[in-house]
Order: sequence, then C-alpha cells, then structure tokens
Amino acid sequence: MGFTDAVRHSFRNFATFEGRARRSEFWFFYLFLSLAGLAGGAIVLVVALLTIGLSSAGDGEPSGVAIAIYLVVIALWFLGMLVLYLPFLAVWARRLHDMGQTGHWLWLNLVSLGIVPGIMAFMDSEPGPNRWGPDPKAAERPAVPYGYAQAGYGAPAGYAGAQPGQIPPGSAPAPHQPGQVTPPPPPPPTGDNPWAQPSPEPPAQPDEQR
Repeated sequence: MGFTDAVRHSFRNFATFEGRARRSEFWFFYLFLSLAGLAGGAIVLVVALLTIGLSSAGDGEPSGVAIAIYLVVIALWFLGMLVLYLPFLAVWARRLHDMGQTGHWLWLNLVSLGIVPGIMAFMDSEPGPNRWGPDPKAAERPAVPYGYAQAGYGAPAGYAGAQPGQIPPGSAPAPHQPGQVTPPPPPPPTGDNPWAQPSPEPPAQPDEQR
C-alpha cells in the first residue's frame, strides 16, 4: 500500500476502530500526520512574523489586531491537528488488531506510555484471519510449498502418498493389548517361492588319494 492509498483509506475509515490495518497503512498515515503538523507549525511561524513581528517593529508593542490574527491561526492549527488525531487513533487501533492485540493498549497514551503501542506497531501482521477480520496480507503470502500437504490444501503427487518401503497411513498394525494372544508368525517360505534363498551347497572335498 502506497502513501496516497494509505491516507485515502485512513480517511475513508475516519473513526472506524474495528478491523485490521497493515504496517504500511499505519506508518504512511503517521508520516502524513507529521508532515501536516510541520506544515501547520510553519504557517503559524510565518503568520507570527508578519503580524506580531511587523506590528511591534515600530513602537515595540504589537497591535491588538496582530495578536488576534495570530491567536486565530494557532487555534485553527490546533483544531486541525485534533481532527487528524482521531483517524490516527483509529488506524492505530486497527494496526494493533492486525497483530492480534487489543486496541485498549492505546489507553497508555493517557499516562505518557504511548511508546509501548508505538513499538508494537512495528510487528508484522498475524497470519490468517482473527477475531477482528481477515488477513490484509493474505494475497501477498507465499503459497504452501510443494510436497507438504496441509489442511485445506490438496495433497500434491509424489510426496504426500506412501513411498516405496513405507507403510501407508491406516495400514499400521494395531498395538498389542494386555491379555491378547499373539498369533504365531507365518512359516518360512518353501516350495517354488521365487523370493526364497537357496541353501548354500557344501564345499567340494578334494579327491582322496588312492
């Protein structure tokens, strides 16, 4: 997810504290919030120089109009940052949900411990769906490696089946139970069994001297 898509998606879910948000969405919106705060601070500084600075250059005291304009600009900047902080908290809560954590970690911001959920926001998404929604990175995760049959996937040919010399699943002998009579082993192969090993012949004896 790019910068523009992350900002647009965050504003679309302006006050949505349910669902999940991947790392790119959270950190791109955090970058947008930081840039907006710096831009607003720069505007406040410029207005202060053009109003209070110029009006106090002559007699040393700014005029009432200059002070009023300066205070209005500061109030608008503060109000704008307060409005932007609401979608930031929403995407932060969704980022915690994406890791399988509750959004109540954000209450630590009230006691100046917001660094804790901030560090948690660096963690990767929890694979698969959780109680807050589907995995937003499901389409980017690699497929199941070939030869490893797992739940929900078809068994690939060549590895999942029984190999030569391997007992197929379900064909293993039942364990011996207490009190159960074990049948005798089958007799050795005789007759025309092609797998029977021929008996070794006795070594030839040298001819007796006459």
